[in-house]
Amino acid sequence: MTDTAVLGLRAAFYEQLHCRYQRHAFDNWLVWGGNETIEIDGTTYGPTLARAYIEPGKTSARATVRCQLFIDAIDASAVCAEDIDARLWTDVDDTGSYIEMGLVTDGQGAAVPDGNNLVFESTAFDLSRTGAFNYTVEFSADSHVEAGRKEWISLNDLAKNSDGVVVVSPQWVRQGPTIAEVCARKVDARVEEDGFRSGTLADITRRLAEIPADVIYLLPFFRPGFADLHTGDDVRKGSLGSVYAVRDFFQIDPELVSPLANVDLAGLVEEGLVRPGEVDDMEAFAGMSTAAAERALGREALVQLVGRAELRALTRRAHALGKRVIFDLVLMQSSRDCPLIAEHPEWYLLDENGAPRIHQIAWLVYSDVALFDLVYNRPLQDYLLEVAPYWIEQCDLDGVRIDASQTIDRPFLKKLKNRIQATQPQALVLGETLCPLAEAVDIPVDMVYALLVDVHRDVEHAGPLVDFLEETNRAYAPGTVAMAYFENHDSPRATQVWHDRFAELLQHDEQARSYWQALASQSHGCGEALLMALLKNLQTALVDSSAGSASGCVLARGLELGSEWGEQTRTDFETETLLNFAWAGREPNASLVRAYARLLELQSACPEFSAGEVYFHRNNAAGGDFDDRILAYVRYSADGAVLVAHNLDPCTTHRAHYDFDYLPGAPMPRENCFDSYEAFAIETTAVVGDGAFELCLMPLQTLVWRLG
Repeated sequence: MTDTAVLGLRAAFYEQLHCRYQRHAFDNWLVWGGNETIEIDGTTYGPTLARAYIEPGKTSARATVRCQLFIDAIDASAVCAEDIDARLWTDVDDTGSYIEMGLVTDGQGAAVPDGNNLVFESTAFDLSRTGAFNYTVEFSADSHVEAGRKEWISLNDLAKNSDGVVVVSPQWVRQGPTIAEVCARKVDARVEEDGFRSGTLADITRRLAEIPADVIYLLPFFRPGFADLHTGDDVRKGSLGSVYAVRDFFQIDPELVSPLANVDLAGLVEEGLVRPGEVDDMEAFAGMSTAAAERALGREALVQLVGRAELRALTRRAHALGKRVIFDLVLMQSSRDCPLIAEHPEWYLLDENGAPRIHQIAWLVYSDVALFDLVYNRPLQDYLLEVAPYWIEQCDLDGVRIDASQTIDRPFLKKLKNRIQATQPQALVLGETLCPLAEAVDIPVDMVYALLVDVHRDVEHAGPLVDFLEETNRAYAPGTVAMAYFENHDSPRATQVWHDRFAELLQHDEQARSYWQALASQSHGCGEALLMALLKNLQTALVDSSAGSASGCVLARGLELGSEWGEQTRTDFETETLLNFAWAGREPNASLVRAYARLLELQSACPEFSAGEVYFHRNNAAGGDFDDRILAYVRYSADGAVLVAHNLDPCTTHRAHYDFDYLPGAPMPRENCFDSYEAFAIETTAVVGDGAFELCLMPLQTLVWRLG
């Protein structure tokens, strides 16, 4: 006779869940719980990470959790709702609470199992604020209903499960905004007889309208350090030192502040850029000369006051232009002369000599920084939790980029995201994830990185690129947004790499040289390799704008300041190199600048780029003329479809024929929305056959077609 027959079902559940095993020691061949899923507005996610997007204060997402319970000794089909209790715990309301959960039953109240697994479902609940939240399911057959006596067994007690994670992000992030990385030190910097003159925050403000992006991402603007506190040695990297060697997280680098002699204090006060509490008497301060203000406040205090005012002016101007501004949040290390080293040595990882350990990743040695002992270090984490809110509140910044986010323990990242979005619900939390995809899928941030930089720079065939994009779509939770870029401050300028590669190709290929000489003479009489490199730059930017998937991974295009004019000098913030801003006004680079502006307009005109599904056309060319050099895909939604086709071949024209059987109808081309050759004043004819869609793509040409 079975336990069930002797005890009754509820008593049998009690025996199996509460008596026979210790927590975390259940025999999962006999008792098991898992298969936890959460459905959010019609999309089902596993527990690793789910995503929702809301307009804080206006909309919410609706969620339901399901899970399964298996007990070998109990016939699941005989179970009724009264035999076992279940509830859902979640902290979506900040403090943590329980939501009703019940057995999935038929119309007669009998269980509807999955095999012999009981299925439980929660009542629907709202995700109404941005942040990162956990959830888990608990079971009980204990009938002690008095307060504090009823015992509950969680999924994590039963088997190898973890709390589910939900990341709720601002709705605007879902659109895949374009993000421009800017190093303030290099904006309008110059080298004079007495040395390097840094760019300033005010210089960025003057150039904001020229930057073709929705979001400006500032590299660290904190006060840097250059020395070693223990030895007194100057340990700066390069001649300028690294912007990631932070001496004070709550001060601006004085070099990024306008010279005090050039500052109009009265103007700052009149424009509301100096805030109450920063000076005792606002009216008296407005009437002071900078020399008098310096005597009254002290030079360092005045520089910091002006720096905050200029950062506020930057964000105010950006907001007026419809842009947002985020900043690089450094969490892994400080400079080696940071006062925290003396004040809190327990916050650092120490070497064999008791000095703070340097930061080293593989062959990369960051000898100018001291590595924090960050993981689960609560006092240090509490200190760092206040950095982002301080700058967001003080200077109206719109979020952060978290340096090396994959190395940070997930509970701290969750607290950090929640702390930031409690300060500003619309804030963006972008996590740098330069790691294998599998290590990035559980990072609780609003946006991650798409690891396309090396693929873009080095891959010349469509197959590997499509393979990587499809792998990304499989790996990440549906609706993940990933920033895709082809160069940043950690990499050489891709345009320079392409220029050198194409110059070598033209030396050895007479036919290609003849072709590009003719085109270069059309396009402002520029050099052949330069024209090729700029076309490749634009082509890759178009891939980053359009090749994502709404149900997989939406791509958010990233650029480094200078990408838009084909800059070939590395930002290299540690040295005195200068960016060539004048190139933006000369041809053919100026054509690229105009094309980038057009690209932003195209992204707005084609909502399919963020809201559409993607279909990659593999091996689909007419007449056997296919050697994997055409990258073509359609972004489609219920409202429309867009075909994007790139010829990756720098030497040969290719023709391709496309069928659209997967679309509801048989669309015909309606509009050629974008032609990269046209952007450089190169005359070509796009060939479209009657009744079928056939394209002729010139070397390195990209076409974007609106389909009817």
